[in-house]
Amino acid sequence: TTSTPKYAVGFGFTRGDGNKYRYCHFGALANRGNMVATDVSESGLTKIENVGALVANVTTRANENTAPNVVGSRYLQLVITATAAQFDGGYLIVTTGTGAGFTYRVKSHTVTSAGTPVTGNIYMDLYDKVAVTIDSTSDIVIAGQIYANLEPSTTTDAVPIGATVTNNSASSYGWVSTGGLTGVLHDISIGTVGKPIFLSSNTTGAIQCKQSATASTANELVLPVLGYMVEAGSSADYSVVYLTLE
Repeated sequence: TTSTPKYAVGFGFTRGDGNKYRYCHFGALANRGNMVATDVSESGLTKIENVGALVANVTTRANENTAPNVVGSRYLQLVITATAAQFDGGYLIVTTGTGAGFTYRVKSHTVTSAGTPVTGNIYMDLYDKVAVTIDSTSDIVIAGQIYANLEPSTTTDAVPIGATVTNNSASSYGWVSTGGLTGVLHDISIGTVGKPIFLSSNTTGAIQCKQSATASTANELVLPVLGYMVEAGSSADYSVVYLTLE
């Protein structure tokens, strides 16, 4: 692990034995053998309605010929609150209204408190040009970069992207295992070889195992399926699993 990045966040490779790994940014302490996920509430933004309602007040950026929010522009002007680098590398999805169905990757953005372009607004830089003008009917959602701002998975931050391979501190960069054999923290239940594994509903960063072929109880199963049990450890210990996240 390092305090500054050595590779692009999200960079991945397959090792000679078939195991798969991704390079990630950690937003909180995550010890080895933890399932980790991006912090949804910090990195993303739930539905914002009528984001283009400020069209009449749009300010064209310096050295640009195309106004934000319209076809051909790489910029949006939005009335949202954003802190430094909060949405960098994330994804903006137009969910309703004009332009609905398009997904744009976020390159960077200004900070709301900076007053750029005006107080309460931000400029958002996109990797791709706006395909359909975003207007007063458009609603958006922002999803964070799934390999950034990672922390041990919970039933709230429940889109795990891999298992840590060593201890990682907040704001550090390092690797997670996304596919193949690895050791992962197990919760109070003891797994069964060959059974699918899921996020624990009891222990942060841990997995639990489906114990039978019958319907699961409420405390036994938290989707999605992460892989399969290979060698089950003791309760609240580590187990060997085969991850199938990619």
